[in-house]
Amino acid sequence: MSTPPVRKEVLIVEDDAKVRSALREVFLSDGYQCRVASNGREGLESFERERPPLTLTDIKMPVMDGLDFLRRARTLDSDAAVIVITGVGDIKTAIESLKCGAYDFITKPVNVEAVLIAAERALERRQLLMERREYHAMLERRVGEATRDLAAALNELEDTYRATLEALGSALDTRDVGTHAHSRRVVGYSLTLARTHGLPDSQFRDIEHGVLLHDIGKIGIPDGILLKPGPLSSDEWKIMRTHPDLGRRLVERIPFLRGAVPIVYHHHERWDGTGYPLGLRGEMIPLGARIFAVADAFDAMTFDRPYSVAISFDAARKEIARCAGTHFDPNVVENFLKIPLELLETIRNGSVEWSQAAPKGPAAREH
Repeated sequence: MSTPPVRKEVLIVEDDAKVRSALREVFLSDGYQCRVASNGREGLESFERERPPLTLTDIKMPVMDGLDFLRRARTLDSDAAVIVITGVGDIKTAIESLKCGAYDFITKPVNVEAVLIAAERALERRQLLMERREYHAMLERRVGEATRDLAAALNELEDTYRATLEALGSALDTRDVGTHAHSRRVVGYSLTLARTHGLPDSQFRDIEHGVLLHDIGKIGIPDGILLKPGPLSSDEWKIMRTHPDLGRRLVERIPFLRGAVPIVYHHHERWDGTGYPLGLRGEMIPLGARIFAVADAFDAMTFDRPYSVAISFDAARKEIARCAGTHFDPNVVENFLKIPLELLETIRNGSVEWSQAAPKGPAAREH
């Protein structure tokens, strides 16, 4: 710690010249540097100028008494070590001085050994107070540094998670013909819609994770079904429709991804209850999944795929509006239609990173 060593300096505030001189000689003989003052005001001026570590003051003095001096000195330096000198008949005032912050009081006539012992103890106590304050300040600095380091590490870890999930989302896209960068775009649409819908920022991460991983269950679907160029048979559809449950079972095992489960498990539910896997209806469907459904459909309709040709943004918005109340949550659709076309175009073209889209600002083939 950087606390300076104890300075053997004393300010003696005493109106009696003989007592003042005697005290000065006592402290000089013990190696102290001494300053003297004949009243409280003179003493306060010296204290403010020199800030001595130790002060002895009489109580009854002209111009400014000892108690007034003590209060003002403590205001200037809360660590000031002040010893009060008082007459035998003025013990009540001496006790009052302790309440005002004096370290100790000594009665007249002054005993040389007692005053030096009291002075040494007062300086030791002052040093301990200063060291303790410096120690607490050091701890606060270290805690602050550790907190900043931890925040940086967490940010780096979060960036790593995000990059990993983005890579996984892209890998999932490559298994499904014609959906390159689909998850990346849908994240941007979903986060923008979530903000427009009034969701708090605290829910954006779960939405990001849910969108990126919504089709993770497809890793359990055979390529012969997933990549089949023609229509699926009824048995093949039964297998295909297991991917939300497969995804749920994968994601819920990972603690930091559990918030993504509602989208992963329910992204094929429909507002009118005709979806799967549970056939949930209306607001029983998690809000994140209802937001995803709109964003996902919009991207599917506005991007070329082997089994469909892209339509214009205007046409896609009209189709989504038409399906409000059947496929989609009407309130979510209403807020989606408030998003400027220019922003949707920017997200589609990748001009805005999906991870920044929200915090800073049945038309397709169903799998």
